[in-house]
Amino acid sequence: MKRNAILIITFFLFTGILLSQPKLKIECGDTYNWGNVKEKDSPLKAKVKLYNVGTDSLKIMNVKPTCGCTTAPLDKNVLGPGDSATLDIKLTISGISGALHKTINIKSNDSLKPNAVLHLRAEVEVPVTFYPSKFFAFGQMYVGEEAKRSVKMINKTNQRIMLKDIDMQPPSIEVNIEDGDILPPNGEIEIIATITPDKAGTFSCRLTFKTNHPDLPEVNLTGWGNINNEKPKSTGNAETVKPK
Repeated sequence: MKRNAILIITFFLFTGILLSQPKLKIECGDTYNWGNVKEKDSPLKAKVKLYNVGTDSLKIMNVKPTCGCTTAPLDKNVLGPGDSATLDIKLTISGISGALHKTINIKSNDSLKPNAVLHLRAEVEVPVTFYPSKFFAFGQMYVGEEAKRSVKMINKTNQRIMLKDIDMQPPSIEVNIEDGDILPPNGEIEIIATITPDKAGTFSCRLTFKTNHPDLPEVNLTGWGNINNEKPKSTGNAETVKPK
């Protein structure tokens, strides 16, 4: 009889220990979605509550965004049963278009889910996109030889977009657009940058212009290249004579 009583007490003590566990609950579930946003809304902001719905203290050891464009400081790291903390999220979306997906990893002493993941989503609407990128990739260039690179600017709207106040630096580089040029509705233009380098070294450029679209007040395109004195000489296709 005494032995049974000890077993019963041990069972309830062990069960109580098992039931006494911290448990993390994220206010929005595993995803926070801003929905449709515009680039001018950057940075996106949100305050997300983290709750301890368990019966023991929840310790949050680490909160780590997987992208440098995201910050998410936490106002406290130890939560008693029923307590909560707040993630203050900021997400930079400059230069991003279309579907956006970032994540935040939350490491805690919740034994059932020690590595929780909060997904951040949004659909970034932009009036124009650039192909292949907002960058003139000159790469290898040579003194005295003309170098030319292009970027396509694509209108995603039903409106005519006018380009104005065009500025190209350095002035020695030429572009094929000028003030008053129109980007047609749902159309595109090819922006071509041309330069003939006069000395070796590292080359960089920046094209800036404004538009009449309220969501695209200014556009900045950059470029980079490396200028060499001479182009490597071709080795030709001379036939190799095999020894007899």
